[in-house]
This record gives sequence, C-alpha cells and structure tokens, in this order.
Amino acid sequence: MKISIIGSGAMGSLFGGNLALAGEDVVLYDVYKEHVDAVNTQGLSIEDAASGEVTIVHPLASSDPESVANSDVLIIFVKSTTTESVAAQFESFTGAHTIVLTLQNGLGNDAILCKYFGAQRTAIGVTSQGATFFGPGKIRHAGKGPTYITMASGDEAKLHDLAAAFSRAGFETHVSAEVTGLVWSKLIVNVGINALTALLNVNNGQLLEYEDIRQVMADLVNEALVVAAKKGIHLIYDDPLAQVYEVARKTASNSSSMLQDFRKNRQTEIDFMNGAIVNEAQKLGIAAPVNETVTRLVRTLDMLHTQKGTT
Repeated sequence: MKISIIGSGAMGSLFGGNLALAGEDVVLYDVYKEHVDAVNTQGLSIEDAASGEVTIVHPLASSDPESVANSDVLIIFVKSTTTESVAAQFESFTGAHTIVLTLQNGLGNDAILCKYFGAQRTAIGVTSQGATFFGPGKIRHAGKGPTYITMASGDEAKLHDLAAAFSRAGFETHVSAEVTGLVWSKLIVNVGINALTALLNVNNGQLLEYEDIRQVMADLVNEALVVAAKKGIHLIYDDPLAQVYEVARKTASNSSSMLQDFRKNRQTEIDFMNGAIVNEAQKLGIAAPVNETVTRLVRTLDMLHTQKGTT
C-alpha cells in the first residue's frame, strides 16, 4: 500500500516513519526543504521519549506534489489553516480509489476534504499520539494513545487495510462508526491543553502542576461540554475532563502543536479549537467566556508573532 503524508512535521513524520518501518511504501511530502533533504540523506530520526531509544528510518521525502500520485492513502497533517489550499492542490493527484484521511486537530477539516474528495473517499480520524519536532530529520515520539478512524460515508470496510497497517506500525487503532463524537472528543482535549501550553510556554504535563491552571483547564472543558450537550453530541469518554488531565499526563514531555507554532512564529489553529467552541456557542445563543478570552489572547499573540516574523 502506498501511503503519502501531506505535511510531514512532527506528527506526519511520526506516522510516516513508523509506517515505513512496518514495511509500507511511504512518501513524506513537505514544503520544508531542509527537513526533506535531511530525511533523504541521513534518514528520519525518531526518539522514544520513554526509553530514549533512537530509531533511524529511510522513507522517501519530497517537496514535489507529483511524488504522491497513485497513492492508496493520503494522510493530511497540515495545519488546519491550510487544509483548503492543500485539498485544492492535491485533488488532481488522487484516483478514484484513493482514501484521504485527516488526522488533524480541530473542527471542520472533514467538511473541507469532503468538498474536494467526496464522502466516499474522505476519512476522519483522531489520535492521542504525541510528537515533537526537533529539527530537520529529527522528531521525538512524546506520547502514546489510541487512534480512531472512520469513513465520512460510513463505509468502514474501506479502512480495514489501513487500520491493519497502523497496527503493524505500533499504533493502537480502532475503526469506528462514530464521526462527530470522535472529532469533538479530540477537540475537547485540545481545547483543554493546547492554548494554555502556548500562552504559558510550558509542556503538556506542566499544566497539571498548578491548581489555578487545572481549574482553567476545567473551565475551558466544561464550556465545551455544555456546547456538545446542546448539540446532542455523544463523546467517547465517560469523563472528558479526567481524559484531558490523563492526556496531559501521558504526553507530559510533549510540546503541543500550538506551543510549537508560537515558538516558530507561525499562525496557530486557535480558530479551529477554542475559537470553534466560541463559534458553536454563539450559534446556540450560549456563552463561553473562558474560551472566548483564551481565543482573543492567542489571536493577538498570533498577530504579534506574525509581525515579528516579518521584521
């Protein structure tokens, strides 16, 4: 099976690297030429945070969109802010049999992919795996957890081969008929962790060291739970707040994607996370003041970081 990763940063490289180790035909596509060159010349270095063991794998890396042609699966790992442009760019490189899977953070990526690839070819997934990008050709596997995937069309049989490949690569994977609940369950984890790590400049586990921050996490999550309940969404966790704390604990050494964006002066996905909660709350006529405050803070820092990056 040919599996192409679109957006081979920390998480894309983690999945692509381990799939290559499991014997799959993998292409790591990314516009970051230094990373592509490092993988092709020196291999991809994956450090295990728990053991410190480093594994080197040699998948093909490329900045040429044509390299992903004839793929059986495209896994989308770009920032949600660029999903639309990436879908438009890669539509012509997919075939009638190609499955396009989003394992991105946030709310709304599946709708964008369905617009370009149709529900019959669009798959939605969430993962509790964690990874940190150290530099060209180097990542750390910072946390482990289950991955859930499903087809937008409901035709789960199409995902059995991919799920088996993920399992061989060491990723606990479940094919589920639930779509909305999966996305929202991961969204609520991100809502409770990502923005706070970025604002405080701390790794995930450090959030749990301060009672005031644990309470802010609870406030963010509880507002999101009110919105989810009003929308009639069934979450996969019996105790979502406990799950948020558990994910932070399991990925204690991980720098969240939003913190990594801050450190690189890149635009964050705040509008697809806490901002999405605010938008959905407004549609329902309810308030989400803590999420709104956090969203406004991150948006402002986004602008400041963008200005800094262009000076």
